[in-house]
Amino acid sequence: MGQNHSTPIGALPTENSSAQSVETPVPNIGPDDAVIAVMGLTGVGKSTFISHFCDTAVVGNDLESCTTSISIHTATIDSQTVYLIDTPGFDDTTRTDTDILKEIAVWLERSYDADIKLAGIVYLHRIQDNRVGGSGTTNLHMFRELCGASGLSSVVLATTMWDALPLDKAEARERELTTAPELWGGLVEHGCAVLRQDGGAESAARIVRHILEQRRPVTLQLQEEMADGLALHETAAGGVLKAELEAQQRAYEEKMAVLEGQLGRLAAELAALQVAQAAREDREREDREREVRDSEKRELSREEVIGRLRLELDGLRGEVESTRLKQERTDAEYRDFTTRRGKWDWCTVM
Repeated sequence: MGQNHSTPIGALPTENSSAQSVETPVPNIGPDDAVIAVMGLTGVGKSTFISHFCDTAVVGNDLESCTTSISIHTATIDSQTVYLIDTPGFDDTTRTDTDILKEIAVWLERSYDADIKLAGIVYLHRIQDNRVGGSGTTNLHMFRELCGASGLSSVVLATTMWDALPLDKAEARERELTTAPELWGGLVEHGCAVLRQDGGAESAARIVRHILEQRRPVTLQLQEEMADGLALHETAAGGVLKAELEAQQRAYEEKMAVLEGQLGRLAAELAALQVAQAAREDREREDREREVRDSEKRELSREEVIGRLRLELDGLRGEVESTRLKQERTDAEYRDFTTRRGKWDWCTVM
């Protein structure tokens, strides 16, 4: 669509340490230039949107961020020079939202000091994306606080990737987004325009032209707050992230407490099982020892019975022998008596 080049990137110290730095664009633009920021979650198509106007934008092909730092891309639209600001996406897989907000805030503060105002903001959202819940809701709230009520009239909420859904479902999703107060409803009430990025370069140009036609240079609430000397975490946008982090911390602590409670119960159950196991082993050992004693007793009893039987047998044998001897003596005495009697009878005959 015209002349394309990318503004050089410079380094600006962070508020935490002069030894640290954030790669931040040094604007080579003036207060009267048209500057449009392109924002949204990671993977919504920010770089793709900018690539319709200039070939300096790096376009990814998945949901991982391909924009790691703010960059300025220059394009000519309808004979007008426009500076498109490509920003890192929130809800990134490798960087925290705090880091990303800090980078954007540094750039906005630098722009404010240079008296450069945004002509508008394009906030992109995938039409099929259900991430306007959880982290998406937090980021939407943060974006609202970043802009402030007076800055929302310079915002275009643009839905992307219309080819990912059937038209009727996409339109139903668009109605849900624009009417639900917890989604875009409140933003629309404060003047945000809702347009579709559904036709490549043509619809992208329509979105940019809408902003240029309105041409309401805006100072964002975040810029005013930081100009008043507030630290990032003290601003409304920073407060949203701070509250979310605190809520996450509480949730983690509650979950940790639950897990610790479960661990304590498991430990108590394990200890009880170990005690029961030890008691069972003691009983089994006692049973085995008792069986051994009983077996030994039974063995002793058997030997005692055998011994008694042997003694009785020996006694019987002795009695039998004594009876035999008595019988032999009796037999001998009888024979002797018989012999003597015969002699007596013979003598009597004589």
